[in-house]
Amino acid sequence: MLATLLLLSSAALSQRGGTDTTFAVPEGTRLTLASASGEIAIRTWDRNQVRVRAEHTSRVSVGIDLSGSVLRLTPRATRGVMAMGRVVDYDLTVPAAMAIEIGGMFADVTIEGSRGNVKVSTIEGNLVVRGGDGTMSLTTINGTIHVQGARGRLELRSTSDDVDVRDSQGDILVEAVSGDIRMRGMDARRVDAQTVSGNVSYEGSVRNDGAYTLVTHSGDVTFAVPEGANASIRAAVGSGDIRASFQVPAAERVSRRRMVYRLGSGGATVELETFSGDVRLVRPSEIRTREQED
Repeated sequence: MLATLLLLSSAALSQRGGTDTTFAVPEGTRLTLASASGEIAIRTWDRNQVRVRAEHTSRVSVGIDLSGSVLRLTPRATRGVMAMGRVVDYDLTVPAAMAIEIGGMFADVTIEGSRGNVKVSTIEGNLVVRGGDGTMSLTTINGTIHVQGARGRLELRSTSDDVDVRDSQGDILVEAVSGDIRMRGMDARRVDAQTVSGNVSYEGSVRNDGAYTLVTHSGDVTFAVPEGANASIRAAVGSGDIRASFQVPAAERVSRRRMVYRLGSGGATVELETFSGDVRLVRPSEIRTREQED
């Protein structure tokens, strides 16, 4: 009954070319949103309510279906058109703990302050997430990914653009095909970052029990080593150089293109590899200074 009432309310408002409705949801409700095209902005509040505001033509409505613990939002045709081919811009406010799942074709997505698990997948669009305490999975074929202030496991994939992660805590998996991967201000125990064509760089904690892998086929790998870090660093290049901007212990030459450095007790495992490019070991301040200059 609640879902039916919501659908009627949404449809009535949609006749004026937009939707604006607020309703209660049970604690633990999960949001799923299907969008062909448009901008999606999600903010949070400490209420068990959802506010749906959307901009669209009068030929499209926003279907709102609350069934059990799942809230589904989908564009729907009102007058003989295929709604999935229309542009709908969403401005949503949801409970902070609500899990979010978004699928889109041409969708830019911004999420702020979520404390639930987040999964976003789009063919073309930029993905921006600020904050977050749960597991986060973000995938875009053609678009950038920017994450800041997250606290939880991150799985980030972009086929043809850059991935930028800042001031975040938790294990991280990053994959790109044609784009740079930048990680700054991280507090991570496990990092696995690889791209085919682009640079990969990491600045953050290097824990004694940590494992950090940075790989690119064509590009430079830059790893910031904090003062006093304990790490066993394995660096490999195809056609390039292995360089350190500070004094490091004598390297153990495993082969012509592979070096091993042991810093302190050698606790952390660090693997750095590029086929066409350089491997650089730097201090954290050097990365920050370089970015300020850029």
